[in-house]
Amino acid sequence: MSLSPREVLKATLNDNKTTHIKLLGDSITHGMGGTGYKPDGYSFVKGFSRNSEGYCWANNFKKYMEHNFNCTVTNNGCSGTNIQFVLDNLDRLVDANDDLIFCTIGTNNRHRHFSMGEKPTREALGTEFYHNILKLYDKFKALNKKVIFIANIPASAQNEQDGADFWRILHMDDINNIYKAAAQKCDFPLISLYDLFVEYCKVRSVTVDSLLRDGLHPNDEGYDVMLKLLLQTLEIKALCQ
Repeated sequence: MSLSPREVLKATLNDNKTTHIKLLGDSITHGMGGTGYKPDGYSFVKGFSRNSEGYCWANNFKKYMEHNFNCTVTNNGCSGTNIQFVLDNLDRLVDANDDLIFCTIGTNNRHRHFSMGEKPTREALGTEFYHNILKLYDKFKALNKKVIFIANIPASAQNEQDGADFWRILHMDDINNIYKAAAQKCDFPLISLYDLFVEYCKVRSVTVDSLLRDGLHPNDEGYDVMLKLLLQTLEIKALCQ
């Protein structure tokens, strides 16, 4: 049985050696929706630049981890991308010295643009995403990289509808469930921020929409909730002791 996300992180951190952590994902990892979002930092792949100063879970996670541990955290989130993009550009997104990857990708695998041809079935698109998760995990293993996958937070009901030029075939609960199925198949560590976010809103009687800027990307409060849930799951305070 695989180690839990907390156990993976604990085993990776080393006081005698700087641990290099890499964050991969789409616009929610990149930080879109947070105050000061501006992708004008270092350009690392295909014209994508880091959102170095914007308010988001990834940048705040970086500050927290680098303050409390001997580590670096680099955010290579790329807005608008899907899992195929990560597969195609893994050699540019992941560096040889990376010790641990947090991978939060899949939000943009829910839809298919009209321009791409015939509309696939929900089953076909879900199966494609499932096999791409397995493929990505195998690539991480081949590179000898530890990885923690993260199933992302829910979107608004409106965001889950078809758009002007695409079909919304899968939904965020589908992405969450497909990650769970893949994790069971491959026995890799998974954090379901989807489940944690839904439970957080239920317990505190707040709506998911109130924590989103535009129905998909979190506002500052939503990013705070994401970070809080991530740190709690990883039991960071205990690791700091």
